[in-house]
Amino acid sequence: MIARRAIVVADDLGYDPAIDEGILRAHRQGVVTAASALVVGPFAEGALAAAPSTLPLGLHLALVPGMDAAQAEAEIRWQLERFMVLRGALPVHLDGHRHIHAEPPVLEGLLRVAAPLRLRVRALDVSMRERVRASGARACDAFLGDADLRPCWTAERLLAAIPGLVPGTSEIMMHPGLAPVHVRTSFGAEREVELSAAVDPRVRAAFRANGIVLSGFLPE
Repeated sequence: MIARRAIVVADDLGYDPAIDEGILRAHRQGVVTAASALVVGPFAEGALAAAPSTLPLGLHLALVPGMDAAQAEAEIRWQLERFMVLRGALPVHLDGHRHIHAEPPVLEGLLRVAAPLRLRVRALDVSMRERVRASGARACDAFLGDADLRPCWTAERLLAAIPGLVPGTSEIMMHPGLAPVHVRTSFGAEREVELSAAVDPRVRAAFRANGIVLSGFLPE
């Protein structure tokens, strides 16, 4: 029987200090096992420095819509280098802010970077997963999360989703945080709902009761 694992990823580390505070709380006290970090903007450097070594970090790419593959590749390489300067290591995964990495030309440029390094790329569906893996990059076996739901994850929704996780490794995308104080965003108070879900003791107990291992990495 194939074991079931879950990587619970908090997006938007480095976006706003209040969001960062919530993400770190969701890691210390809850089920968040990894985070996706922005490296652009005034708060990125402090956020990556403050993230503990127990929290694996991926690169949350901030890209302009409509890029061609060459433009995307160049910008991704710059942001990857910036991440390595700030964190001192490669990211454990790559994804895009607002899923911009799913745009076909952007994904093409991204895979040129990710495949030689065997980095994990967030795959939103089966066809994207197959393309990522065919390139030589890595992908989880399933993805759960919907940024258009506001919020996506309440404790009750998480509790309902956990028993149905597929064999292999599932990525669960969350947006926990405190309401941002510096950036303007339409997704603010909802972050506190997702933070509450992440730290709800019933959620951790449900992973354990269903035999699902929480991890920050995709196993080799």
